[in-house]
Amino acid sequence: MGIKKKIECKPPDWSNPTNLEAYNWCINHGVTIGCFATTPGFANRTWQIEVTANGKKILSPKEYGIDNLYPKVFELYKFYYNKYN
Repeated sequence: MGIKKKIECKPPDWSNPTNLEAYNWCINHGVTIGCFATTPGFANRTWQIEVTANGKKILSPKEYGIDNLYPKVFELYKFYYNKYN
């Protein structure tokens, strides 16, 4: 059994004002989005996304990798911002 390399996701783009506005609006209105590893340990390469909105939790049917996790999270924040704002 070898040692697996720790995987790090690319950080979200906080410099984008549209991302920040959508994120802030969602947090202030009870829409939260979390990421959960699909396997145990530090070498996890895929995550699922859970959205909590209007008291309902929705788990993504798809798994996301290190390159598309945060872009999808912010896509969801913008979706809820545009839908309910």
